[in-house]
Amino acid sequence: MEYLKRGLSKTVDSIKKHKGLFLALVLLQVIFVVSSLWLGSQYLIKILEDTQGIIGPLENANYDSQKIEQGQPFTPDYAAIYNSYQSMLKNVLVFAAWIAALFLILNGSIWLLSHWMLQEQKQWKLRMKEGAQFLVKAWASAFLLLGPFTIISYFILLHFIRVSQSFSDIALVLKSLLVALWIAYYFFLAALAAAPIRSWKRFAAIWIRISVKEFRKTTVLFVSIMAALLASFAALYAAVEYTESVVLLLPLGLLCMLMLNATRLFWIASIQEIENMPTT
Repeated sequence: MEYLKRGLSKTVDSIKKHKGLFLALVLLQVIFVVSSLWLGSQYLIKILEDTQGIIGPLENANYDSQKIEQGQPFTPDYAAIYNSYQSMLKNVLVFAAWIAALFLILNGSIWLLSHWMLQEQKQWKLRMKEGAQFLVKAWASAFLLLGPFTIISYFILLHFIRVSQSFSDIALVLKSLLVALWIAYYFFLAALAAAPIRSWKRFAAIWIRISVKEFRKTTVLFVSIMAALLASFAALYAAVEYTESVVLLLPLGLLCMLMLNATRLFWIASIQEIENMPTT
């Protein structure tokens, strides 16, 4: 576990050395989380309204087969149902586009600044060039891993919603997709840690090495970080659910933001240590 100790030491040293930059990262993280939650709440309301516009007419529809045979329509609100469906589809796509842009641009910038915290000082022009290369690799990794996962998950859910006889079947599918998401996210985090490497060929080789060949070491690191994050968010959830105290909510929310940034630095620093270790 020496690589974890060295990674932790590098993380602490970088925070001490770049206090201002670390606080900027915390602020950007707050902006990212608040923006994501605001977008989610706004579009969730719109999507629910569109869903009601579909379900409402269907609840009042004519399900009597004899009346339908006599010429009475199933529902006179075909146009309203279709318009609500089109509106729901549009809102889902717009919401997905906004979240993707926010994730790729703002969260990508947070990861880039985190890498800079652990690097030696370089000329501004060189840093900007390396930053652009990093973002391109980060975005390519996101589209390669999370894009296909999202599309496949959509069609899997759509299929099981149509054929499943009970909600428990759909719940089992959701659990399986959640496990698959964790696996995809593990590989994505490995890619973000290796993204500053200039050469695409070497980037791919290092990505495979740290995520596959060094699976045991990287998984220990991944599980440790997830456990720390889950503990901090569990404390925040308990404060919201059981105490309903603003006095506790604010410091615990800040703790979560600090943990997100500290564990990101720890992930990058420890992956660098794994990368520099002899191949096992």
